[in-house]
Amino acid sequence: MHTPLRTCIGCRATVAQSDLIRIAKVDGEPPRLTFDPAKNHPGRGAWLHHTEECLALAIKKNAFSRALRTRVQPNELVITA
Repeated sequence: MHTPLRTCIGCRATVAQSDLIRIAKVDGEPPRLTFDPAKNHPGRGAWLHHTEECLALAIKKNAFSRALRTRVQPNELVITA
């Protein structure tokens, strides 16, 4: 059986999709990021391990902006559940 692989935007490890959480961009000003537990929110998404270390790396490397192909500043992020 095929297991989809995704890359964590923090540590850049490629792992099974089921081991990562998906974060989707919600349009607006400022852009909001939302957790996508069903992994079906429309639009671009980023994949991240559920750890503080990977989140910190993603913010430090500006990985959200790259993955979501839009300008996202860490101080503008609002993460909603």
